[in-house]
Amino acid sequence: MKLQHSFLAILILALTFISGSASAKDDLGSAAPPALCLPGIYLDGNPTDCTLLGPAEYLTHIAWMEAEIASQPERFTPIDASYGESNLTYLKINEDDPRNIYPSLDAAIEGGKQSSTLSEGFAYVSYVSQVTNGGKTFYELSDGSWIRGGAVSGYGKPNQFRGVLVQGTPPRTFGWVLNDIETRSIPGYYNNTGTDHILERHTIIEVFEVEKIGKSNWYMVAPGEWLYQTEVALIYPTSTPPEGVRNRRWIEINLHEQTVAVYDKGEMVFGTLVTTGSSRTFTRPGLWSIYEKLIITGMAGGDKEKEDYYNLKDVPWVMYFDERRALHAEYWHDHLGYRSSHGCVNLSFPDAEWMYTWADFGDWVYVWDPSGQTPEE
Repeated sequence: MKLQHSFLAILILALTFISGSASAKDDLGSAAPPALCLPGIYLDGNPTDCTLLGPAEYLTHIAWMEAEIASQPERFTPIDASYGESNLTYLKINEDDPRNIYPSLDAAIEGGKQSSTLSEGFAYVSYVSQVTNGGKTFYELSDGSWIRGGAVSGYGKPNQFRGVLVQGTPPRTFGWVLNDIETRSIPGYYNNTGTDHILERHTIIEVFEVEKIGKSNWYMVAPGEWLYQTEVALIYPTSTPPEGVRNRRWIEINLHEQTVAVYDKGEMVFGTLVTTGSSRTFTRPGLWSIYEKLIITGMAGGDKEKEDYYNLKDVPWVMYFDERRALHAEYWHDHLGYRSSHGCVNLSFPDAEWMYTWADFGDWVYVWDPSGQTPEE
């Protein structure tokens, strides 16, 4: 009985093969399916004389990824070096020392009557010159007033990170490495599978494959090289405008990834890292529009009782879009890719100037959180 069943199975398989061959001849004009391609790399398209499967398919896929990585400098171009230039230098003000502002250099030297006093809390001012007298340093502020060097605890450093211009919407997810990190050869946080390949902070990467382990994503960024989701900040390119955007021109702020993408005529033109509001002073999701642009302005806010009051002088390239939430440059931290602001969207100096130049009044600003964790009110 078993022999009969085996013979019947072989007969059915043979008939199926013959039927398939006949069908292939009718549909494709060939007597039999093409043979598998020999192991090798076939980057010029699917070959017509063989089937691209097995080792050939694997080798071709690896070579394709390597070619895409090699072409990244051509496809992701940093914005021009002329953006972000400023003649301002910033001073961090001591928390405890007197914060007196004097109307003249003589008044500052003599310690006479001050014209004003900076409020308590986190504060920066900008200065245009400095003078040493009697072994003490005095700073002339941008408005012509003066401050004593004893009130200064450090310098602000305008962030010079540069986002990238793209020619048309990229075909896949891309982003930046947030800190120096070694890639892993196998996805999985507890796998001791380091590759000895260190990606430096702010290296641009593309996501070629995604593997979900538990509730977390791992991203293949090169052949046999994986990164954990918290180690990168990503942009998800799209050509579909958010609901409500009718002119195919918008700025997209991703709160979960801490990135910004700029779209014009329905195509992505620019992308970069940002810092948005903390969990307590979050940037509100929604669809907004730019209603005020200021080339430079001061910003103050927070709560003295909660010890988060801030007073920041001469913040450049400011664009308000949701009440007093704005896109603007920052010089007081280096947290791009992480949440820490009081609700505004902080940009590097070059990125802020580029976006300020690109944007018009009324341009749409779409704020969203794909994780759904940021409240809308």
